[in-house]
Amino acid sequence: MNWKIWKKLKDSNGMTLIEVLVGLTIFAIGLLGLSRVSFQAMHANLRSKHTVIATNLAHQRMEEIISATRYDNITEPGYPDEDYGNVNGGMGEYAKFNRAVSVVDSLNAIGTSVMKEVSVRVEWNEMGTVRNVELRSSISRYKDISL
Repeated sequence: MNWKIWKKLKDSNGMTLIEVLVGLTIFAIGLLGLSRVSFQAMHANLRSKHTVIATNLAHQRMEEIISATRYDNITEPGYPDEDYGNVNGGMGEYAKFNRAVSVVDSLNAIGTSVMKEVSVRVEWNEMGTVRNVELRSSISRYKDISL
């Protein structure tokens, strides 16, 4: 091989096709990593949104129960379960949720209810996984007692 031609090629200022392809490959791998991170961030954002909506729905129902005018009115039939599409009329985002109320009486020695354990559970389906939020509270009989 002619050493003058080799020296001339070695001293050139341009890049070879292989260098360009290697650089593009590294750049593409970096973009793939960034796109995956972006997708995970969007998924986490959607999960957060659904959790906030479910928590608000549970809190809304719990407030309705706590503000009942009489202690004896706090019963499961008084707050029926709402299936998917029925929560808050099933409008918009609420169609994805269902809400259920559980009321358990705590009785004293003579069989009188002295406290109610109330649980409000809101569920939704997110990408094939059922997720839920549950709020619990205890309500005592003092509400109906006048001092």
